[in-house]
Amino acid sequence: MRSLSTTQKNTILSQLDAGHSIHSIASTTGISTATISRLHSKECSSLQKSTGGCPAKLSSANIHHAIHLISTQKAETAVQVTKSLSNIINQPLHPSTTGHYLKKAGMKAVVKSLYCLPNIAKPA
Repeated sequence: MRSLSTTQKNTILSQLDAGHSIHSIASTTGISTATISRLHSKECSSLQKSTGGCPAKLSSANIHHAIHLISTQKAETAVQVTKSLSNIINQPLHPSTTGHYLKKAGMKAVVKSLYCLPNIAKPA
């Protein structure tokens, strides 16, 4: 392994401080990801690593809006909430995604009882 010059180190450290990923720095500088990772762990161990994974489809404001729709009875199902949210965020959204976020927020899916409906009489 060849040693890095001070300008290369400073360039890498400034890009790490700016929040660039190791892979993007490696592609722009031509230095291997292992070298950049090693420099990162030696020089900037206090910097937070990226959490990885896909970005969230719904923001916390969208989740609160979905809970508001259900609690005010403007929507009863995840499908109805999904239609409303997809109009707001202008992205395709699947009802299971909406259900996942609602479940994460502490809501539970329940089946309505037939006898709780107002216009249906109970059998004698």
